[in-house]
Parts: sequence; structure tokens; C-alpha cells
Amino acid sequence: AQARARSASSENKPVSQHSARQGRGSESDGAAGRRSGLAAAFCNLEHSMMHILATALSGTTRPSNRVGGSPLIPLSDPRNAQRAGPEQIHLTGASVDSIHVTWSDNDTSTAPSVVEVRAVSDAASWTAVLGPSGSVYSALQAADACPGGYTDPSCIYTSSVLHSVQLTQLEPATEYEYRVRSAAGKVQARSSRSLRFTTPPAAGSPAVRFGVVADLGQTTNSSATVSGLQQAAEDGSIDAILLGGDLSYADGDHRRWDSYARLFEGLWAGVPVAHVGGNHEVSSGGENWLAYSRRYPNGHAAAQSDSFLWYSLEAGPAHVMMLCSYAASGPGSPQHEWLTRDLASVDRRRTPWLIAVLHTPWYTSNRHH
Repeated sequence: AQARARSASSENKPVSQHSARQGRGSESDGAAGRRSGLAAAFCNLEHSMMHILATALSGTTRPSNRVGGSPLIPLSDPRNAQRAGPEQIHLTGASVDSIHVTWSDNDTSTAPSVVEVRAVSDAASWTAVLGPSGSVYSALQAADACPGGYTDPSCIYTSSVLHSVQLTQLEPATEYEYRVRSAAGKVQARSSRSLRFTTPPAAGSPAVRFGVVADLGQTTNSSATVSGLQQAAEDGSIDAILLGGDLSYADGDHRRWDSYARLFEGLWAGVPVAHVGGNHEVSSGGENWLAYSRRYPNGHAAAQSDSFLWYSLEAGPAHVMMLCSYAASGPGSPQHEWLTRDLASVDRRRTPWLIAVLHTPWYTSNRHH
């Protein structure tokens, strides 16, 4: 690009001719000419760089027509059937040294949650990591899902027992094997199958590869998108996923949080994912962050954040800030104050790339948002 810019500037004859003509005038004329020539040079450089940018983008982008939504995968789909024992297993956080393992179990026991983990290179020993006891939550179904309202007991959704364990002191760029179980002590543990994930590369290392997705939902299009991401993960093409909000599109039908996690467990259980919340996690169907906060924990405390709605992480040469579009962000707000401190802590020699993830753009032509 620099070579092309120099070539474009050297080929622009009017700049040099104008400067030469002004150079033959008086001293004051010469000064004016230099100013005029400088302005013309900047103008021509801007034109050249815009040409270079347009040429570069033409090779990497293509026009795309919005085709509308695809069919919703029905709750009756066999993939949405509740399974005995641990299910809906997913990894959240995407830090290089820590990750949350969360799952659901239809066992009514609220015994402490356990994840057994070991590095694949050290397959001889498992380490059991104990988490808090499992818990449930209840919520009123949205009117679209259950028109009877709060006086109809069938309209009150109660989750299966949700478990979450934070794994810490992990090594970066390391493959781990893990399994979850929802009972401890003298009770025979019901363990999940053995699963694997690889932590992202260490902060300060030269490269990291993120898969980026948002507004996913659970349609046939969603399924194709997830399949593509899963294939990329299996090929080793991505180290972690950044999900920019609007996960399940449950919109107050809380059964859809279960189906979302069941449908795509094959991806979520094998790749670390960092999330931010979108409008479908807070406003649609009266969600108000309830299901999102209970099912998708993150490492905000490690990032010195007091809220699960904003946090940061580092991997490879990137410092990634996960921000909330639906919380105050002006000067003096908690999010603004945290972001100011977070940015001040960044060592650009270690992580020269700053990546911000948020659901709604600062500037958008979409009137709905």
C-alpha cells in the first residue's frame, strides 16, 4: 500500500507543476505556493489512499442482500429432547488461564458441582474441581409462549438444576480433557462423556484467531452457521469465539434457552466463547438478563469489573473489551469508569490490538436499534 501511495503521488503531475510555477514567484508568493502545494498534496494523498482502500476492499467484500429469517427449529425436533444426566454443556470466558464450565442436569440434587480435568499430555491423572451447589431459577413465560399469565401455573417456567464450575490456573495453548458430574460424596456420580477444549494462546504471543458471530438464534440458518464454526474449530482455524449478543432468541419462552444449548452443544462444549448481551437478552419477552446471567457466566471479576455485563480478556496480541450496549456508558457511569481503568492498564507492546465487542454499533442506519 505504501508503494502504491508513493507511485500514485509521483504520477500526479499537477502538484509538482503547481509547486514549480509558484517557485518562480516572489518570496511571499513562494510561501503561499508552498501552502497551496501542501494542501494539494494532502488532497491527492487522500484520493490515492481512498483508491487503495477501495481496491483492497473490493477483493475482500461482496454485495449481500438480506433474505429474511429461516425456519425456526421446533421444540419437537429430536435434537431438543431432554437427556438424562448432564446436558447443555458449554464453555464461557475465553481467557487463556481460566474458563467456566456450565451445564444442566434434570437430577433434582443440588449437590456441589464437580468438573474433572486433565491436560491431554498428562492423561494419567484427573483433577477434581469443586464448584458451588447447583441451583434453579423460575420465570414467567412471555404471553406469546403462554397466554394464561401468572395465574396459570403452567406459565411459570422452572429450569433444570444448573451447575457451573470455574477452572483456573490453566496453561495457555494447551489441550484439556474434562468431564462434569453433578453429585459428590457418597452419591454415585453421574458423569458426562469426556470432552476436550484448547485454551487460547498466551497474551503477548504473535497471533490469535477468533471466530466472530452474533444474532444467532436457533433456525436452520443458525444450524448452518454453527456447523461452519464447528468445522473451523476442528480444523484448528479458530482459537476462541467472540459472540456479540442475541444468543437464543428465547424472547421470554425460557424453554428456548434449553433448546439453544442442546442444539449447539457440540460447538459450545469444545470451544471457549466470550459473550456480550444483546437486546434479546434484556428486553424481548421481559428477559431482563435473568437467563443470560444464570447460564453464561464470565470472568469479569478477574478483569476488575463489578458487573457481568462488561469485562475484558487477553489472548495472543489482542486485548478484548466486552462491552454492554444496554447499560449506562457516559462519563461517570460504572461502565465508563471501568473502561477508562481497563484501557489505562493495557500494555500496547504486549497486546497492540484493541478489540471492542458490543451488540449495537455506536452509529447505525438501522432505525430499529
